[in-house]
Amino acid sequence: MPMNKMLVAAMLAAVPLSSMAASPVGNLDIYYTDSEAELNDGFTNAKVDGDGGFGIRGSGKIADQAFVFGEYQKTDYDTPTDLEIQQIRAGLGFLLVNTEQTEVYGKASFLNFKADSNVGEADDNGWGLHAGAKFKVAPAFSVFGEIGYLDVGDTDGPEYNIGAAFDFSQQFGVVANYRYSDFDVDGGGSLELKDLQLGVRFNF
Repeated sequence: MPMNKMLVAAMLAAVPLSSMAASPVGNLDIYYTDSEAELNDGFTNAKVDGDGGFGIRGSGKIADQAFVFGEYQKTDYDTPTDLEIQQIRAGLGFLLVNTEQTEVYGKASFLNFKADSNVGEADDNGWGLHAGAKFKVAPAFSVFGEIGYLDVGDTDGPEYNIGAAFDFSQQFGVVANYRYSDFDVDGGGSLELKDLQLGVRFNF
């Protein structure tokens, strides 16, 4: 085969392979969080602000319709007792709708919440169930939302999450979301956690 024909054939054969390789199958977020915690024990109401927290989370497909995910978040709260709350979330999700513009999914997760201060600590495990959707409203811009239910230790209740992501390129972008967890405490009272998360995203 003449060299020019061989080069054309090789270049044409490489086009679909390049397109397939460029399609992201997961992402990794590193974010800063501005937080607020409010505890009501039935007698008093205490509200504290998070003093600069951070987190890292990621997800990746393991099949056409299935994915795994994980998250770690640490928040220090502005209290005399040096309160710190760490969250670990990990689990499995399943895509119910999966098109180029729309994803609808459900996911189940293992949870670990640890609260530490100079007056003591608490470490509880639990579970969470969420349903969510993601919509690509422009080639580089998407919005998403989730609603779920958490049960951790002696607290349980609904959780809501809403956000948006913008990709500067196929590999890098920014993400912002707001997560609100509204727990009922066994024996009476409530605990609310509010997290505004701003971060960078790496697609792979």
